[in-house]
Amino acid sequence: MSKPTQKSGASRWFRANLWLHRWASLVATLPFLVLCITGTVLIFHEEIDHALGVVPTAQSTGGDAQSMARAIATVQAAYPDERVLSTGIDPDDHPGVQLVVTGPKANQDFTGAQLRFVDLASAQLIGESNPQKTLTGLLLELHAQWFLGPAGELLGALIALFVLLSLLSGLVVYAPYVKRIAFGVLRRGKDARLLQLDLHNFIGMVVLGWALVVTITGFLLGFSTIAIGVWQATELHDLQRMADAAEPVDVLNPPIDLDRVFAAARSTAEAGWHVETVIFPGTTFSTPRHYTALLVGDEGIQQRLFRVAAIDAATGEVAAAVQPPAYLKAIVLSQPLHFGDYGGLLLKLLWTLCSWLTLFITANGAWLWWDRRRRRVPKAAGAPA
Repeated sequence: MSKPTQKSGASRWFRANLWLHRWASLVATLPFLVLCITGTVLIFHEEIDHALGVVPTAQSTGGDAQSMARAIATVQAAYPDERVLSTGIDPDDHPGVQLVVTGPKANQDFTGAQLRFVDLASAQLIGESNPQKTLTGLLLELHAQWFLGPAGELLGALIALFVLLSLLSGLVVYAPYVKRIAFGVLRRGKDARLLQLDLHNFIGMVVLGWALVVTITGFLLGFSTIAIGVWQATELHDLQRMADAAEPVDVLNPPIDLDRVFAAARSTAEAGWHVETVIFPGTTFSTPRHYTALLVGDEGIQQRLFRVAAIDAATGEVAAAVQPPAYLKAIVLSQPLHFGDYGGLLLKLLWTLCSWLTLFITANGAWLWWDRRRRRVPKAAGAPA
């Protein structure tokens, strides 16, 4: 009596996974097609931005630290109705250029922010752009938030969960299949469905590892805004309380200029780390009293991580130097794995190939489901067999 029970249990397990694979895939089909297409473009976001001239090239080379403070003064003079929200330098991707983010004076968040570019050596404006209106900016907002803001990130996490369920259940469904049909065999015959089914299974197994990595990292990235909010409300709570007890500063023109902030933040850096971004006081990512400086590593995995230094905007002293918690590090490290933009052109091409293969099996799987339903529709009475 045990053998029928075992077979029946295995059959129920198989049917449950087949049902889950079918419907999780169908629910995620259309949004996943959008994610595959937009994600493929975003893999080459740097090349596209460069070709479209989104970030201008520095007109001169070199430049000293004092030019950063002069750059802020230049931007403030050119846009008196706006406030500086943050500024940063990226010597690898944009050498000699200082990026300055501005927004309306009443803004505390970065909604509607404008990006200004300043030549580091001359402290002269050399261009500007609206990140939300560039091609890659619009595609990123669609890919990451579905034009819904933080709520769209959670929607993306839900889509990633459906895809993950589809992948794992598909692996269970494929297990008995491979016992009958050798891996990689493509059956050709009168029935096109057999060939499409073999292609679906073969390509699905080839890209399974890549798809799991991209799906899991996409799921984690869907909680990035929530994770930052939790970090601010917990581990950075003491800093906020310290700021509340102190006298606020003029967030439009803080007493301590940018040069001293960079110098103070650099004093907290270990060897192999540098200051990349400074967020001005009075924003959602800083306090009314402190600058927030983000430090990143020079090479390896440290290039994708960051540390935070809070600089008192009234005294120039370091108020705190902290590292992000493990859950936030996991989310930060998910981004390069998700987009495949950390290993040069060859890795980007591999990510693109896997994206399009996944795009094929997604559309191919939807066709297999439709074809199966079409064949099950009873023929009209009197119709020829």
